[in-house]
Amino acid sequence: MPPAWLNDNRAHWGIENGLHLRLDVSRYEDKSRLRSGPAAKLHGLFTRMANSLFAHWRSCQPNPQYKTTTDFTTFMAADHDRRAIFTLTAASPSFAKAS
Repeated sequence: MPPAWLNDNRAHWGIENGLHLRLDVSRYEDKSRLRSGPAAKLHGLFTRMANSLFAHWRSCQPNPQYKTTTDFTTFMAADHDRRAIFTLTAASPSFAKAS
């Protein structure tokens, strides 16, 4: 029984150390009051999409290892959310280098 428990425990933390950690820390998923139903699914969809956009944006930046989701949020919110709106409405969004 202990080896099976150990494998399950390691598998759980593998999830926590991957994308789930990013959702918890950057997107406050665990603090969300949404727990079930369509709203929770929609929230999950948008947070995962935002993380995918962040990963792409970060890869386009000089010194990407120093870029955080806070930097991405600030970049997207600049000029009255102009970049965010453009990204959502563009057929193929691209990200300029952040200054």
